[in-house]
Amino acid sequence: MTLFQIIFSVLGALFVGTLFYYIFKFAGPWGNIWLFFLVLILAGIAAAAWVEPVGPIYRNIAWLPILFVIVTFAVFLAAVTPPNQPGEIGAGEKSAASKDKNVSLVVLSGFFWVFLILLMFAAIYGVFR
Repeated sequence: MTLFQIIFSVLGALFVGTLFYYIFKFAGPWGNIWLFFLVLILAGIAAAAWVEPVGPIYRNIAWLPILFVIVTFAVFLAAVTPPNQPGEIGAGEKSAASKDKNVSLVVLSGFFWVFLILLMFAAIYGVFR
């Protein structure tokens, strides 16, 4: 893996993340754009290390698989994000709705940390193999 592949992965992730943030008003399921960027950057680096180079090549970088993986991760993260429910919730329903929201946040947070650790291991092992 070359330095150009890492730089291209970072720039591609920043581009796709910025596109999702400004056009689709999406900051990731955790509400933090920096964590969304981190996941996309790690996915791009892991893709550059593990995916077989196909498609157009520029400066010895097969950029199409890297961008495809980054966009796929962004779309999957957008799909698992719970939608905002506008409107008033009654007093009796408020505690049940907040309890469901807290449970889903705990599950999503656990998923995030396991996913992030596995993605970091894949990216680091792919870079140094």
